[in-house]
Amino acid sequence: MTSPGSIGNHEMNLLENFRRRTVMIPALVTGVALTLGTASAQYAERPALLGSGEAGVDVSGRSVKNKRVRAIHTTDDSLLGGTAYFYDKDPFLAYQLGRNLNFREFRKRDGVLSKLKVSNLIGPMPDGHTAKITANNATSCTVCHNQPYGTPGGGMNFAKDAGRGRNSPHYFGGGIMEMIALQIRADILNQLDSNQDGWVSIAESQAYSGNVKVRPTPGAPFIDFGSPQLTFGTTGVPDFNTILRVWYVDANGQELPQVTRVDGLNSVGYNFEFATFGWGQMPAGGEHGNFRAINPTLRAFYWDPHNAHAGLQAYDPTTMNDPNLDGISEPSLAGALQFPVTHRPPDLGIFVHPLGYSTTDPDSDGHFNEISEGDLDLAEWFMLNAPRPAFAGTQAEYDAGVLTMKNLGCTGCHIADWTIKAKSTVFAGDRRFFDFDVTWNDSEQRLEGKVVPLYTKVRDVYQRNFSTFDVHGFFTDMKQHDMGEGFKELGYDGVENTIWRTAPLWGVGSGFPWGHDGASMTLHDAIMRHDGDGAASKAAYAAASQATKDQLADFLGKLQLYDIESIPADIDGNDIIETNFLVAGVDTGVERFNAEWLFKVPVEVQGPALNADGETVMSFAGLNVPDAYGELLPYRMDTDSDGWPDVWDVQPTIPGYKDGVH
Repeated sequence: MTSPGSIGNHEMNLLENFRRRTVMIPALVTGVALTLGTASAQYAERPALLGSGEAGVDVSGRSVKNKRVRAIHTTDDSLLGGTAYFYDKDPFLAYQLGRNLNFREFRKRDGVLSKLKVSNLIGPMPDGHTAKITANNATSCTVCHNQPYGTPGGGMNFAKDAGRGRNSPHYFGGGIMEMIALQIRADILNQLDSNQDGWVSIAESQAYSGNVKVRPTPGAPFIDFGSPQLTFGTTGVPDFNTILRVWYVDANGQELPQVTRVDGLNSVGYNFEFATFGWGQMPAGGEHGNFRAINPTLRAFYWDPHNAHAGLQAYDPTTMNDPNLDGISEPSLAGALQFPVTHRPPDLGIFVHPLGYSTTDPDSDGHFNEISEGDLDLAEWFMLNAPRPAFAGTQAEYDAGVLTMKNLGCTGCHIADWTIKAKSTVFAGDRRFFDFDVTWNDSEQRLEGKVVPLYTKVRDVYQRNFSTFDVHGFFTDMKQHDMGEGFKELGYDGVENTIWRTAPLWGVGSGFPWGHDGASMTLHDAIMRHDGDGAASKAAYAAASQATKDQLADFLGKLQLYDIESIPADIDGNDIIETNFLVAGVDTGVERFNAEWLFKVPVEVQGPALNADGETVMSFAGLNVPDAYGELLPYRMDTDSDGWPDVWDVQPTIPGYKDGVH
């Protein structure tokens, strides 16, 4: 069984609804396969075979093969096709379904973009009225996160906060970043919360001497996250690093909306989150000069941009599952706390169908439940397990590069190594189910990968180990710093910002531009923009010999991203990268990571086929997509291919893209 997530009591209703329909479903299963060609012709779904005459063909096999079906959140892994089933019994399929949600180009029939406005200006800047971003201007996460293409990449600027825009960082290793952030929060709270009631009282803040500090690895120097003590002893605000986002609570630890300080009367303590993702910026109204990042979790990092840029609103009871009203949810199915105190999903489920999906329709476009709670389970699962960047060099080269950074003072902020602590009463452990370990093969002069299981398989259930994990080559202290004049941003409204999160340097060598604004075309330029807290290391770099600068540039250039699905990799655990890797009896060439080949029912590739020129080419299109992708499972089946699973669809044989009917 998975760890509990947040769920209404509708699972049995869903199953009973499915049972009532079983009389008609067997007769329609063949029809699903026959009508797949019609669905495959739709934009961005390419499951058709080479030579089929269909429009939706991709011989690389990398395009989205599965049709759009809203996933159903469950906590019982016996409910076939629910998200708990995929997590526990087919986790690589869950990974791939989440991958496809991250890269899918949503269509108008899915509810993408608001019917009211496209490319409109929304969101206040610190002055309270100037618009912050351009909204309803994208149909996919890949609009921004696209280098390398089809990976959790980055690589482009988008309109946000200032005329230069905001650089989109990659999210390789995004799960590791989230786990470290939540671990830091847990560590700090554990230090302060002496009675273990989940929040910091006035007395607890007074009792703590000095600043709160966290070790990235055992025995490493402490990282200082600021003072937990209140400004005026028994009233005021704590002086944390601004990466920590604070809210204020009553005597029961419950959040007090709109309260901005401890007053000792109504507000008698505080709680906080770690604002993990985003470069950081100032919220409307200034809020104690609190420049910060945006999203505290991967789940919010998925639904927030979908709402802002694609006009797709998520309904997510998981995020809102806050029984103590303290602003913090119960863990998601993936095991991550959510923070509804600051991040509430855009569809709050004011109106909910008896079957459990939202009929609220926040943007009034007629499309209900555009991103489901189950979709978020799958998207979060992919992002949690997204492979981390690599070092394209030898261990000796890595060690020499780290030493150079240390000598220049860079590792004061760009801390190389972190440790994810094993599961305990305080910490969640490594919540991933596999690690993709990519290292440099010096004799072959190439990066090579290896799938490392982080689970124990008991019969047909993948049980995650939640062990410790050493993270090497991360290069950040996870704090925000005042970077001075060199990185100053003049916002649309004229407000200046110089405070930014320390960028993790893993993957930094894979391309330009660099900096929060993407304004640095070379790494040298990015380094020379370090003022404020980075001024000393900049001065050391400027004074260094050319040989030292060249060595640093070479080292940073080896901190690389890669194309996850094409680098040679051992995926079957035999410690050999096969030259001729067989999948269902078909030679696919050099062994590589393709999650589809690790499904409970692996995707069978088409193999050699004739192209339009009469040449034989290798086609990685799938022969058994409906079966491999679980499209025939009860909680996943969508007979009329309208995006609504039959157990949610009042008319499962008549397409109705908006709500299952219309």
